[in-house]
Amino acid sequence: MVIPCFFQTNSTRTKHAVTGIYLFFRIQFSNWTIKPMLTRTQQFHSQASLEFQNNRGFCFQDCVFLFQHLRDHKDVKCGRILHSLLVKSALFMDVFIQNNMIRFYGDIGEVQNARKLFDEIPQPSLVSWTSLVSCYVHAGQHEMGLSLFRGLCRSGVRPNEFGFSVALKACKETCDAVMGKLIHGLVIKSGFDSHRFCSALILHMYGDCGDIKNSRKVFDGVCYGERCEALWNTLLNAYVKVSDVEGSLKLFHEMGHSSVSRNHFTYTIIVKLCADVLDVELGRSLHGQIMKIGIENDVVVGGTLIDCYVKLQLLDDARKIFQVLDEKDNVAVCALLAGFNQVGKCKEGLALYVDFLSGGNKPDPFTCASVVSLCSNLETQLSGSQIHCGVIKLGFMLDSYLGSAFINMYGNFGMVSDAYRCFLEVCNKNEICVNAMINTLIFNSYDLKAIELFCGMREVGIAQSSSSISYCLRACGNLFLLKDGRSFHSLVIKIPFEDDCRLGLENALLEMYIRCRAIGDAKLVFKNMPIRNEFSWTTIISGCGESGHFVEALGIFCDMLLYSKPSQFTLVSVIQTCTEMKAIHVGKQVQSYITKVFLSMKEKDLISWSVMLTAWVQNGYHEEALKHFAEFQTVPIFQVDESILSSCISTAAGLAALDIGKCFHSWVIKVGLEVDLHVASSITDMYSKCGNIKDACKFFNTIREHNLVTWTAMIYGYAYHGCGREAIDLFKRAKEAGLEPDGVTFTGVLAACSHAGLVEEGCEYFRYMRSKYNSELTINHYACMVDLLGRAAKLEEAEAVIKEAPFQSKSLLWKTFLGACTKHENAEITERISNILADLELNEPSTYVLLSNIYASASMWKNCVELRNKMVEESITKQPGSSWIQLAG
Repeated sequence: MVIPCFFQTNSTRTKHAVTGIYLFFRIQFSNWTIKPMLTRTQQFHSQASLEFQNNRGFCFQDCVFLFQHLRDHKDVKCGRILHSLLVKSALFMDVFIQNNMIRFYGDIGEVQNARKLFDEIPQPSLVSWTSLVSCYVHAGQHEMGLSLFRGLCRSGVRPNEFGFSVALKACKETCDAVMGKLIHGLVIKSGFDSHRFCSALILHMYGDCGDIKNSRKVFDGVCYGERCEALWNTLLNAYVKVSDVEGSLKLFHEMGHSSVSRNHFTYTIIVKLCADVLDVELGRSLHGQIMKIGIENDVVVGGTLIDCYVKLQLLDDARKIFQVLDEKDNVAVCALLAGFNQVGKCKEGLALYVDFLSGGNKPDPFTCASVVSLCSNLETQLSGSQIHCGVIKLGFMLDSYLGSAFINMYGNFGMVSDAYRCFLEVCNKNEICVNAMINTLIFNSYDLKAIELFCGMREVGIAQSSSSISYCLRACGNLFLLKDGRSFHSLVIKIPFEDDCRLGLENALLEMYIRCRAIGDAKLVFKNMPIRNEFSWTTIISGCGESGHFVEALGIFCDMLLYSKPSQFTLVSVIQTCTEMKAIHVGKQVQSYITKVFLSMKEKDLISWSVMLTAWVQNGYHEEALKHFAEFQTVPIFQVDESILSSCISTAAGLAALDIGKCFHSWVIKVGLEVDLHVASSITDMYSKCGNIKDACKFFNTIREHNLVTWTAMIYGYAYHGCGREAIDLFKRAKEAGLEPDGVTFTGVLAACSHAGLVEEGCEYFRYMRSKYNSELTINHYACMVDLLGRAAKLEEAEAVIKEAPFQSKSLLWKTFLGACTKHENAEITERISNILADLELNEPSTYVLLSNIYASASMWKNCVELRNKMVEESITKQPGSSWIQLAG
């Protein structure tokens, strides 16, 4: 007899299988062989069919054994052949055979075939029911599994400990505490509550559902002598899951005084608690105990300690543990790589990975994904590309997890085509890799392509996740696609997302509508939000402020104070709103309150101080910034960085406080930040605005390497002081140095030409900008040109520039033009422009004051009195001007 080649192996399991096959077929003739060219399935079918043709029949035990063998090897085709042949046999009606077939289909994931077999059984036994319930639970269809378990109970069949264990597992996975309690009651009623396996599962189920009270009750119900390590560890894990530090430590110490020894699983669980609650002292204490009992070198315990120290940002301790591990596995490496990535030490993490490979270790896909994420934060993509080559050599298929890592990495470096190539190579695409690709496209400004990809994936049946919809809403906002954004809004309404996902989606909708200038839709979304977080409040406040609804923005801020405490980012949005408000006294009151709220915050980190100082400076609250910078200095744990110093130097510039500015300059030299170009540009700007152009020029010349910001700051300085020729010469030097000017730089050049009366040069630069940077021209560029022409008495040309300006609101340009008319006393044009401005800005105090001054200069006293009376009637008041003076001593 020749044994078929597909069963020939040296493994013990398959030798038994071969024996079973021999018994199954009972080949009694010596000249029977199978042709080599037949496939494995064809050989099986030929052999089995031959047995039927010879009327040998099936043996009950052999059939069961063969199904077991096919289950172990996940042999779908051979299993179906055996099923089709059994249908012709009398054994097919045997319940035991049918139960084995149900288990076979369950193990290979074909739940529907298992259900069909079950439905054909006239009177399903307990094993039949339990096998089918197990199939559904094993396939992740827990709700269906529980439904079948209810059917089992209604059928009159009493479940045993195996049936209860499967149902409890389903409750655990779905966190269905109500159903879990019902099954627990049945377990007690059936007398299986003393069964150790059932007790452990009940305990586990309550723990996963967060029901610590019932978990403890079940544990206490077990006899003291029967409490094994598994029960102790299960209860401890339940406490840790709900972050109950006191309860966890109490149980941990209680276990130490019991007859059961704390094993490495116990320490793994309790160390996870330290990582979750970020308790350094507890972590070091447990580390000492682990070293004392000698399990520090254990791979599992060591990996957990590494993860704990990484989360505590103690990378040196994590690395020391890694070095003493008996076996440096992929889990420990992944944890340490995540730590290096978290603190930005990407090169050190890459060196660790190289050492790991040099030690003869083989990375798994998760380790590869971790190191790819690390490479995303490096300066170049070279290392990431090398890792990609290594992954190909290792023969790893790009699954959704590893593929997403490569997509994100290439996307960060702007290599969209490479990212898309990786996306196409991903096998079994799901929402994870789709989200990564959509995010990459949006990050690189391919917003429309991202929306198209989302629609394409939806057509092929890939589920729409909340993340992908959020990304697409951002794309709609970037492109101002209000209609498409509303289509995504309808999709959000149709799909029943979880509450935490829905909050993120509603925030994305809020942001999209605000970007599309649909403030009414944004307000409606905000109004209907059942749950709001800090981002929700900040976004709607900022949106209302940007849309000119200042009073409403402040009203929403007041509502926010009733529900939650604002963060520094919310306060910055409100400060910006106050700056734009026409009611100055209201804005000042709110700004004072915001300052009070910020200073009352218990936890103010370096970022929050930097954000608030910058906000005060940018919105003109220089006194506040200077006052609270002194308070910031008294906090010993904070070190002044370049962003804070830049803000404070800008404060001195805004106040024209030269002595204070010089103090900040000396501080910059003391801390060694004079090489920072942002700080350098702030110092240049400060000296210019404080009236000391000589020191500004002197400091500018000491800067070793200039960038566009420093060049622009000096050009503005010359412009403020009327040094037009010097500004133009400096601009030419910047271009010769290879720097490409931006819109801000050109504004400075035009302002310099205007202040110095360089009409021809200004017009030449403006024409150059229109020919090369037409899309980047702002209203400030046009205002500079109007001012330039107006100062030179070229009023008709200035008015022509205003009419050509492609802006809907031109009030700034008309006011600039009106100011020029004042100097040249052109009454006709003044009267016409005043009527235009009166229609554009009905309640703008500066417009009325400017018109009043023009009438006074032209001796049009009647018009002047009428205008002043109108201001009184409409309660239009001009904010008094103020200035700072410095007194000696």
